[in-house]
Amino acid sequence: MLEVKGATFEVNGQHLLKPLEHRFEEGKVYGLIGHNGSGKSTLIKLLAQQQPVTRGEVLLDKRPLHDWGKREFARRVAYLPQHLPSAENLTGHELIGFGRYPWHGLLGRHSSRDKAAIGRAIELSHTEAFADRLVDTLSGGERQRVWLAMLLAQESRFLLLDEPLAALDIAHQMEVLSLIRKLCDELKLCVIIVLHDINMGSRYCDELLALHSGRVLAHGSPEAMMTDTNLEAIYGLPMQVMAHPNGKHRIAVAC
Repeated sequence: MLEVKGATFEVNGQHLLKPLEHRFEEGKVYGLIGHNGSGKSTLIKLLAQQQPVTRGEVLLDKRPLHDWGKREFARRVAYLPQHLPSAENLTGHELIGFGRYPWHGLLGRHSSRDKAAIGRAIELSHTEAFADRLVDTLSGGERQRVWLAMLLAQESRFLLLDEPLAALDIAHQMEVLSLIRKLCDELKLCVIIVLHDINMGSRYCDELLALHSGRVLAHGSPEAMMTDTNLEAIYGLPMQVMAHPNGKHRIAVAC
């Protein structure tokens, strides 16, 4: 598991993340919610070893993150940043193949195991149609699926996704989240995802963590978190919660 034990993050004496305690277990999708600047991206970067904690610690399988080598860590934890690197002149298959870097290095040739992992990632993500196309020519939703396939090729147990739905229309948002939900259930992955749409979190996540001013304001199942009082405290405006027409989850609207 990934465990946060009193971790904080400061810049020039300013607390961007206040002491935080939480455990993230495999087989669940966790949604980080809250307004802009609440600490969501800061937390996921600490979990991904993209920036060091100021105080406290983050543990992976009971070992502090700083004890893990970069490639050793990447075999267990995969991170997709908010602003994706350039994939210029890369086909989908080539990009997905980069997910094997933690296993054989940058210049290593793909072994039969690597090729099998890439093929499995393509199959699981249903990206066969994009394998020979340039990534830059794909739509937003198609591109996100290829990047997710790259993470799957990495064969990590934890997927950390920082706003993967940014700039996607609602159809592609649901497509990507449905795929994430399916992969979590089938592969027993731990997925931690930064979300802005509370209704998407309610529909697809097992647990929601609401951050406000650098601290966890509340956390729990979507059913427990989706109340008028909780959401007004999180977002700072009156919200009304009601049952979705399908009856399977709750939705919220601003009053």
